[in-house]
Amino acid sequence: MKNLALLLSLAGGLIQPISALTLHERSQPATLQYNVERRHNAIGSSRKRATVDVDIGNNEVDYIISLELGTPGQNVSVIIDTGSSDLWVNAAGTGSDSSNNSYGTFDSSASSTYSLVNDDFVIQYVDGSEAAGDYVNDTVKLGNITLTNFQFGVATNSTSSQGVLGIGYASGETSAQFGGGVYANLPKALANQGFINSAAYSLWLDDLDAKEGTILFGGVNTAKYTGSLHTVPIEKINGVYDTLAVSLNGVHVTGTKSTSVNNTAFPVVGVLDSGTSLTYLPSAAAQDLISAVGAEYVERAGYAIVDCDVADQDYDVVFEFSGFNLSVPVGDLLLDAGSYCVFGIVPQDSDSDDGEFVLGDTFLRSAYVVYDLENNEVAIARTNTDPGDDHILEIGTGSSAIPNATGVTSSSDSDSKESGATSLRIHVSSLLAAFVVGAMLLAS
Repeated sequence: MKNLALLLSLAGGLIQPISALTLHERSQPATLQYNVERRHNAIGSSRKRATVDVDIGNNEVDYIISLELGTPGQNVSVIIDTGSSDLWVNAAGTGSDSSNNSYGTFDSSASSTYSLVNDDFVIQYVDGSEAAGDYVNDTVKLGNITLTNFQFGVATNSTSSQGVLGIGYASGETSAQFGGGVYANLPKALANQGFINSAAYSLWLDDLDAKEGTILFGGVNTAKYTGSLHTVPIEKINGVYDTLAVSLNGVHVTGTKSTSVNNTAFPVVGVLDSGTSLTYLPSAAAQDLISAVGAEYVERAGYAIVDCDVADQDYDVVFEFSGFNLSVPVGDLLLDAGSYCVFGIVPQDSDSDDGEFVLGDTFLRSAYVVYDLENNEVAIARTNTDPGDDHILEIGTGSSAIPNATGVTSSSDSDSKESGATSLRIHVSSLLAAFVVGAMLLAS
């Protein structure tokens, strides 16, 4: 999820060496693989949550994982989010649609293993949504494993009907941003309690037609990508590692629609954020991409609309990293809204108060990404949407080369605008209004 604590600026100058993951092939690797459900929710609900929701064919799209909280277990489904760090859920009777909450809530009085940590949990969003309540310790069951004394937030006041599972750096937790302590969030707790070797995981969202993807804690599934993994250092924000952000050097278009793109704003730092549906790039470059695909930017909506037949065109948008490029077919960047499509790249002013550059789901669906929180790096390859049988390698401890991977360096530095503690999201209500505007434009 996009965060004011992550206000990003242009960078340059410092070359950082990288240290890659250690992969081991074992008959029973220390890995945990779970399905991530791609869920559509009807517009008609009063649902609000702290992420960017894009309505596709009159539905909202989330990537969901199921958990059990407490003893006995209480079922909840939460949005999996590389752009934040806390697990939080609504307390029973809390949330924007608490009378009919199909996502599940948590009743602390019904759990024999519950204990209160403090009442300092709070997360706020500039669109006006927020959640506040308690930090608690309790058991969390994920598939067939159980974490004991796991800390998470329980919102007793919330404008969002569904909670979030943040899997970023522990230093990005809201408690840390507000001056409190850092605790072991899910990736760190899995490592601390011996289920995986280190705080590292891989995320594969599959394509737009798929009903689910997978998250693999502690390992890499070589069947889920093509070519080689390229390791990229994570960038510091305000001198610390608290965001899964990498340096992006530029973008261009190849194929039958090859065109020049204004890349003067690059390099920039982009957050790899599974909790944000669209991709936000410097304004001049994004506008050139919009023109290249024949889209029409709707200023009141804040994004561009285009004929869905563009998906059949033979050209790619290429994301340029240090040492390698990742090509994304234009069809993978389109979100079907019925009578037209939304182009999944949005212009963002570099110097705006809420300016962040984000590589959201429209990028991440085309990438297989390994997040190594211990070595402060990610590894990226082109996704394989027809993977066949799994081939899982364990991520070990320490640092050495990934088999068949290429290490690259970063040309950005760690300086950025002063960060705040408030999260930033484009709320679904603004997107709904934008779709109406887009439909009117297409009809005219």
